[in-house]
Amino acid sequence: MDKLHTIKIHEQGFDETYTVCAKRNGDGWSGWIQELPEVNCERKTKKELLKVLETELHKCLAVYKMEAEVWDKQFEADVKAGKLERFAKEALADFRAGKCEEI
Repeated sequence: MDKLHTIKIHEQGFDETYTVCAKRNGDGWSGWIQELPEVNCERKTKKELLKVLETELHKCLAVYKMEAEVWDKQFEADVKAGKLERFAKEALADFRAGKCEEI
């Protein structure tokens, strides 16, 4: 089995460090981001592999950020429309009835 190489990439804006796992794969290299295994690829050189993985990581994080913004806007709209009021009342009633505890 080929040696597994790991490299850290710090992504500002997400305040996270991501781990690149890379290994020889025949004549080339294969690799992935440990924390986001959907970000993976194969390339002829390790340098090229690392460059592509970093680019794909940035794309993936941009999509996550966009999805989070859409979710936040929908949540705010639902709160303003009163769609979550029933859930808040149920949660308070359960808490007052001793069905849950503070964390």
